[in-house]
Parts: sequence; structure tokens; C-alpha cells
Amino acid sequence: MADEKEKALTKEWKPTDKEKALRDRVYDRKQAMEDAKHRQDAKKVWTKGRDQWEAMRKEPYSEDDWQSNHYVPLTTAIIETAVSEVIDQSPKPIILPRGFEDTPKATIMEHVFKYSWEISQSDLATEEIIRDAFTCGTAIGQEYYYRDKRLIKKPGKDGNYEEEEMVDYDDVLLEPVKLEDFYVDETARGFFGTYAARDCIRRYIMDIDSFRQFFKGPVWDPFGHAGLVRPGGDTNYYEKYHPPEGIDHKNQVEVLWYYSVKPDDWLLIVANDVLQYADGIPYKHKQLPFARAIDVRRTHQFYGKGEAELLESIQDEANLFRRMVIDRNHLDIDKMFYGTNILNLSDEDTIARPHGFVGVPVGSEIKPVEYADIPRSVELSLKHLEDDATIVSGINPRAQALPTSGTATEAAILKESTLKRIRLKVRRYEREFLTRIAMLRVSNMLQYYSQPKLEKIVGEEGSLQFQNQMADMEKRGLIVRQDKDIFRKRYRDIRLEGKEARIEQGEPKIVDSNSQYSFFELEPEYFFPNKGGYDISFVAGSSLPISKPLMQSKAQEMFDRLIKIAVELNIYDPAKLGDMLLRINDFNPADFKPDQAVKSEEEARLETQIDLANYENRLIMGGKPVPPTPLVSPIHTNVHVKFTESPVFQELPPNDPRITVMTDHIMGELASQAERGGMGQQEALMKGSMRATESPNTAGGANSELGDLLAGKIQGGEQVRVEQPAI
Repeated sequence: MADEKEKALTKEWKPTDKEKALRDRVYDRKQAMEDAKHRQDAKKVWTKGRDQWEAMRKEPYSEDDWQSNHYVPLTTAIIETAVSEVIDQSPKPIILPRGFEDTPKATIMEHVFKYSWEISQSDLATEEIIRDAFTCGTAIGQEYYYRDKRLIKKPGKDGNYEEEEMVDYDDVLLEPVKLEDFYVDETARGFFGTYAARDCIRRYIMDIDSFRQFFKGPVWDPFGHAGLVRPGGDTNYYEKYHPPEGIDHKNQVEVLWYYSVKPDDWLLIVANDVLQYADGIPYKHKQLPFARAIDVRRTHQFYGKGEAELLESIQDEANLFRRMVIDRNHLDIDKMFYGTNILNLSDEDTIARPHGFVGVPVGSEIKPVEYADIPRSVELSLKHLEDDATIVSGINPRAQALPTSGTATEAAILKESTLKRIRLKVRRYEREFLTRIAMLRVSNMLQYYSQPKLEKIVGEEGSLQFQNQMADMEKRGLIVRQDKDIFRKRYRDIRLEGKEARIEQGEPKIVDSNSQYSFFELEPEYFFPNKGGYDISFVAGSSLPISKPLMQSKAQEMFDRLIKIAVELNIYDPAKLGDMLLRINDFNPADFKPDQAVKSEEEARLETQIDLANYENRLIMGGKPVPPTPLVSPIHTNVHVKFTESPVFQELPPNDPRITVMTDHIMGELASQAERGGMGQQEALMKGSMRATESPNTAGGANSELGDLLAGKIQGGEQVRVEQPAI
């Protein structure tokens, strides 16, 4: 039989010794992980926990089965209360720099993280993960970069349809992983520390057509084995693969993604006994791309204990008591009767049931069976069960559903006193799960967001606007030339809400905006850290936050108390207080601001040229040779001249090569402007620039002359922004 199996398997695929060894490693590790005692014990609880949360009622045995199958939704209520409180806290990470120079970039990265969290719908994923943790004790989330593509048909020129690839999603993603589809190192106690997981496996059950579409191409099918994978449950075909139960063996395949960080770096993909992919983990962080969330920690174990397991015996007893009480009420409404015993009645006929009949001596009166009231002890027993549930879980869902009175502060104190246990769970969730997810996501964004897409540049090459844009992009290294075509490196746009990003002294800065939304092209130099990465932290409060309506009430109280002080004593800004009140009530403060005049096209063009000049000043001071920029206005050149009068430039040694670069840059731009006309102004500028660059001791003489010449041409006069480079 072994020969037949090997012959069937190797009929089309003849693996090398290394390929076979890697394939066998995946199945051997899966078997060891699956057979681990901790996983087997935890697996028994997962199904029970889900049934308790579902409040699964058993179906009646027959139509005559009148006994109650009522299920007390105790577990559901406690889990949903806990989930709602954790979600209401909405914990978000803070991106911290590892060096002072990365502080502006960390601010940008925090906004980028927030935007990625929104577009990937990670809040919905975390809700599922939190619910899994409370229900089963443990939940697993995978953080990775996902590109979802499919083929669509479009009408062609000849009337036939042409297939075209369409990308539905192309970004970072947090995905909940079903516990039954996740296998972890049997010796692991977590993903961090001396007992961190060395390897793990995620299992996918895929339709064969979906499998071949996903693995089509050189990225995930470098060996060309995707066409050899076939579905089926024929055990005589496989060597190591054992077709699992519960799948459609005619149309589905089992795909195992094996990740290893110790003792070696591997990502191995095996589909129904065929090695599909073998290479290192593709992410630069080189970590297992998974994170664990736990409800109640079991010391020295990977799997935790959930609320459902804590409530199991209480749930069973509550169901039993409530069903007996309901059955008693059924019998009281639809009574049994006493009657003659001359009938041939079996024992089953005399079992208590609605409208049942119990035989008595002949001559006795036929009358209904009366029951006494339910004892007080039954009600007390049910109350004790509810108390036990509150004691073991620390959550009273009934108390949380009751309305609260008093101020917002009083409500927060009440919530803190009733949900102390949940606060511990929230902190553990932040520290263990969200921190790891944030670290993985930030690393993936640094890796993939820095990869640009190329867009072909089309425009009138002779126009001034085209030349200025090309010069700007050339300076920023965004131009790629292939043969006769010119392409621009295009990075993804990030949406900012109520904010806008500005580049000041070559560094990004987030400021308040009058517009509801703004967009910012995420070039690598604005978010890629100098220290290699960022640190992740969470704000840890002493209590859970109050609800949104109570927060609005608290904000209103604060506004009423501070607005008078702000107006009379000028200690606080009334406008900022008003903005705070509008934001907490879900309004955009920009909608209530007075309308402002829109910048003219000329002002926008001048501002662009000033920013470009400041950027060139920074490059020159960094020691880079920057040639003159063609087709710029005198305003642009004047920024360079003004900069030569700054203390930073004046302190340079007389023989410093940066003085020569700056002089050549200014003179070249002046010569270009002189050729286009305006000789009188250009001569004055040239005199001023020569005085500014000839000698540090005599440069001050140009200040008044240049100021007289150009102050009236720039809005603001002497208030024109001249930025200093960061040395």
C-alpha cells in the first residue's frame, strides 16, 4: 500500500529531498501542536463557551415534549456587557520616537496609524477578537499586509470581453483567526519572553478555484506547483496529509501557512501535501504576525480562561431552576385531572404533564390537580445564582443597564466601582494584544508605505508651471525616467480630519485646519524614522471613560464655568473652548467659523516658491550641491538672499564650500531672471546678493536695499516667513 501511495503522489510532482523535508516539517509540527495537552483541554471549552454565548436551546424530542427548554441568557449578558465596556474605552496607541529628531515623524505616523485603522475596519476586527477572548478565554488576531484582487470582464474593441485584474483592497489588515484554525508551539506561553512561541501554523480551507486564483503568479507560486494541487479525500493519494472532517473534499483544499522564527526563519505553505512556497518571513520585522488576547490568564499556559468557563456550572443550574419553574407554571395553567382507575393506564400515562390524567378509585370525583405556590426558597436560590455570577465575573449586567443620576463625575465614580475587574482586562488587552498589533502594523507600514507607484507625467513641457513642478519633483527625488517616458513616484494619500500637514524646515508638522478634511502625500522622508523604528505606548487611566452623553454634559459644565473667566481675565482662549464644545457634540468647528477669502492663484504660487527656496537652503546647509532653479521668480531668490543674512549662514568660515554653492545658486537664478526681463530689479538684487555673500562682515549692507526693493511685492512685507534649517 505504501508503494501505491508514493506512486500516486509522485506521478506528477517529484519533490527534491529538501522540498520533501520542508513539507514533512509542516505536517509533523502541526501534529505536535494539535496533540499538545493544553490545546486539547482548551479545545473542549471552546465549543461549550460558544454554545453558552449563543444560549443554544435543545430541540424538543417530539411534538408531545412539553417541558421547557428555556435558556437563561446569563453568559450572553455578562460577555456582551464586558465587550461593550472595552469597546467603549476605544484604546488607541501612541507612537513614540526613539530619538529627538524623529518627534515630528512620530506625530505623522500616529495620524497614519489612525487612518489605517479606519480604512481597514480594525475596530470591527477588535470587537470580534474581544468577544472571542471573553467567550473562549483566548483570541488570536493576525496583522499582515493584504492585497485582495480579482478578475473582472470589460467589453473589448472587437465586441468580446477582456479580463482585467481589479484590486479591492491593498493595505495593512487585522484579521480575527478562528482558534480551531490556529496551531502554536506546544511549549509556548505567549509571543514574548523566554517562552515565546517559536513557530505557528494558520490553516485555511479554500475552494480550489479560489486557491488557484490567489496562488497564480510568481509571488506565491515560485515553484509552479499550484496546478498540481487537487482536492479530494482519497487517502491513498497522500503521504502526510490527512483529509480533515467537515470540509467538502470534492471542491476544497487545506492550506497550511507555517511561520517559524526559531531555530530558523521560514514561511512554508503546503496545500494538500504539495509544497507551495518556501522562503523567509516576508515582513521586515521577522516576527510571527499574530497577537493573543486573553480574558483570565492561566499562569504558565498559552490558553486562558473565559467568562463562559467561569459561569458554566452557574449557567447549568440557572437553566435547570428556571425550566422547573416554567414547567410548574405550565401545569398550573393546563392542569392534570384525577379520574376513575378502571382504565388500563401505564406508568408513562401518570407522568405529570399538561392536561394529563391520574387514575383514582371508582366513584371518586374527577377534578383537577392543584399545586401549592412555588416556595420562597426557589426564588432565593435563583437570586444566589445571580450573585455567584457577579462574584465570579465581577460584572453585574443588570446594574450596568440601569439609568444613572447625578453629574458626569458621579457617574464615572459609580462605573469605576462596579467595573474594577474589567479595568484589569482592558489593561491586559492594551499591553499584550494592542501593543503587539501596533508594533507589527507600524513595521508593515514602514515597509510597504515607502514603496511608490509610478505615474506617467503628461503636460506641456514648455509651460512655466510644468517646469516649476518638474524642478520641484527633481529636487525631491520623485522623477523616474524610462526611455522617453517620464514617471512620477506617487505615494499613498493620507486623509486628515480637522488637521492639515505642512512642511516647515523640511520637517512635517500637523496643524489645525479650517477644512473638515485634508490630504497629505506620505513621502518616506516624512515618516521613516532615523532610529530604525518607533516605540508604542497606551495612555493608562485610573478609570474607564464615561459614555458620550455624560462626556458632553461634563464638557458643557466645564465650558459654562470657564467661558466667563476666558472673556474677562483673558486666561483661556474662548475660541478654543468653543471648538472643544463643538467637537464633543460631533460638530466640525470649521463649519461655524466666519468665511475667509480663498487664496488667489498668485498667492498660492508664491507660497510654493518660498517653500521650495527654504527646502533648497536646507539642502545647501547640509552640504549638498544644489544647482540654480530655472524659471523661478525674484521672490524665490530673495528668500536665499535673506537667508545669507541669517546668523546661521554668517557664522560659516570664509572658506566654507557652502558659501560658494549658495553664491553660485543665487547668481545663476539672477542671471536666468535677467534674461527674461526686468534688468533694473535684477541688478539691484545682484548687488544685494553679492554684498551678502562676499564677506560676513559686510553682508548687512544688503538688507535695507533688498528690503526696499521686494518688501512691497510679498504680502506681509517684513513678516515673510524665512525658515532656518535644522543643523
